[in-house]
Amino acid sequence: MAYQKLQAGKAFTVNPSDNTNLPDPGVKGPTGTTTGTGGAGKQLIDSNRTGDSASNFATLKFTLAGIQPGMIAINTTDGTQSTVASVINDTTIELREAIFATSPKNYAIYGAEKDGAVFYVGGTGNVKITTAAGDDVTLTSLPTGSFVPVQTIKIFSTGTTATNIVALW
Repeated sequence: MAYQKLQAGKAFTVNPSDNTNLPDPGVKGPTGTTTGTGGAGKQLIDSNRTGDSASNFATLKFTLAGIQPGMIAINTTDGTQSTVASVINDTTIELREAIFATSPKNYAIYGAEKDGAVFYVGGTGNVKITTAAGDDVTLTSLPTGSFVPVQTIKIFSTGTTATNIVALW
């Protein structure tokens, strides 16, 4: 009898979010720490972004770092996520949701998952997802240690009770 093998090359600890798709760890942008607040928490401000050369990516200006609308900004201090709406200037990004109301907060920016990932559930519960085909569904009563071989682009926070979810590509 044939069986499906799971051979992942990438893994990402999921922060379930009603706001964003899964981040794509293969499209990693800048990381850092916010230095201010603005836009009622909808702005990611990092005044340390002064670099003009790609050889110094750690401080490369947002306008030069390849940040595009639709990318995912993660507040890695608390796990909240938002989609990039626009790059305002060298040191400021406008987001769709207010996830940086106070500063300093650590952040990371990624591309948005488009093709889908399978996932692992480390703690029993329900997982509400959007499949790669665009269907929203809640998978109920997933046991600890489950691998879910469904191409998934979003794991919602509302409706998800399972814990320790890891996306796998």
